[in-house]
Amino acid sequence: MKSIETFETNRLIARRVRAEDLADLNRLYRDSRVMATLGGVRPADETRARLRDHIAHWQRYGFGIWIFRDKANEQYVGRAGLQHAVANGRDEIELLYALMAQYWGRGYASEMARALLTIAFDDLGLKEVVAFTLPTNKASWRVMEKAGFRYESDIIHAGLPHVLYRLRASERARR
Repeated sequence: MKSIETFETNRLIARRVRAEDLADLNRLYRDSRVMATLGGVRPADETRARLRDHIAHWQRYGFGIWIFRDKANEQYVGRAGLQHAVANGRDEIELLYALMAQYWGRGYASEMARALLTIAFDDLGLKEVVAFTLPTNKASWRVMEKAGFRYESDIIHAGLPHVLYRLRASERARR
């Protein structure tokens, strides 16, 4: 399996998460608008612990979270990636994304998702990927659906109701 530590999309530069990203992640995780759909604002120590987990995931699996910056001005846009997760009692690979609020509604999450799914299926050889969100997060539903995911079920994740979407490599290849 080939590790892809950096890549570009039309508008974004992505690179593997690293310790120097703590300040950007703190800004993201302290924004109440962003965190309304991600379990609430996180204190700095929890963000630091999550960052350590993201780095460890990369070391263990050769993929994980990428930090995305705008090509035009190098501003931090958000983080997105592929990571191991438990959803509905199953070990899965999850596509996840979170953007700074000023980048919402401009197609960046969809651009990230498409690029990450190419990595998941074409480079990592994964057979399927899941994504899930709160039932109220309609914007995230749209991103998942535009990326080809299909609704699978309602689940409880992190103690909250979520909707689970799945995309199989075989389905993606047919489109």
